[in-house]
Amino acid sequence: MVPFELVTNLWQGLDKSVERPRVVPIAPTDTFGYALTVDVEEWYHTCQVPGYVHPERRPVLRTELDRVLPEILEMLAHAGRQATFFVLGEVAQRLPRRIREIAAAGHEVASHGYLHLRASERTLPEFARDVRRAKALLEDIVGLPVAGYRAPEWSLRNLGNSRLPLVEEAGYRYDSSLAPYPLAGRPDNPRTVVRLTWPESALGPSRELVEFPPLCFAGPLRLPAGSWTGRLCRPQWIAKAAAHHHAKGGLPVLVVHPWELTGCATPGRLTGIAKFVHETGRLPYINRFRELLTALPWTTLQAAAGMDFVGAAERRMAKEEVAVSAAVLRARQAWGERRVG
Repeated sequence: MVPFELVTNLWQGLDKSVERPRVVPIAPTDTFGYALTVDVEEWYHTCQVPGYVHPERRPVLRTELDRVLPEILEMLAHAGRQATFFVLGEVAQRLPRRIREIAAAGHEVASHGYLHLRASERTLPEFARDVRRAKALLEDIVGLPVAGYRAPEWSLRNLGNSRLPLVEEAGYRYDSSLAPYPLAGRPDNPRTVVRLTWPESALGPSRELVEFPPLCFAGPLRLPAGSWTGRLCRPQWIAKAAAHHHAKGGLPVLVVHPWELTGCATPGRLTGIAKFVHETGRLPYINRFRELLTALPWTTLQAAAGMDFVGAAERRMAKEEVAVSAAVLRARQAWGERRVG
């Protein structure tokens, strides 16, 4: 986070004139599950390197997702686990087949925005256009309503951010952008699942959004269970933190990125803080992640929360359509290869 954002985050957290939502804790009807989430972005989608995340400034860079996403799907299938994939719009535009494969495998597809730019770097209209564009694109690709959103780099930061209501206005049913730890978020952000409500006003009708905060650990230190802090830990520590949060009535939300699971050298250059955050504990993490997968019954956010924002029948029909489309595409590719041969 840049110094300007630190000041903005502090100001938004203290400014009483900002329209803040009412925060209502959500109690599970029985018990919550354990949610696994994957932020689908390339290794170079780091906000610490503006020249990489702005497409018009980006040099030609090697990509990994076309290879890594099938490997992750195979890993999850082998472990019998499901996940919510927060997909970046520009990635979906380039790799629609891979996104359909995610949906066809029974995972949830959610939105990570279209470009991997901090929310604070966008004007309100720019942010609104970005989240709407990503939602429409993903829904067109998978044939299902996209219910969830997560901001790049947790950049909604706090409850006082005026962009948060725009997520609901774009048609999303839930958000997972408010980290309950310093720098990326605020310690006073919710740690458990809550319903955010904005009353009807002159600016518009009443609004409602469910918030799923990511898991943290180490007590008052509130360290992220994802990122380099989680990668350096034994998987048993993260599993224990998740189980403890669950036992207290919480919904543990684990976060991982495909570039953390390659087991290979990064195919490009990073320096400074970007390199530290990206590389610390990364290479051995794939084996730790496999252990973590088997430690707890991870599933999608909607399944873990017991909330069906889409509808089982609609999801089943769309999954069948996606599977048929994928089979047709594979058959066409095989036919083309035979003709070439």
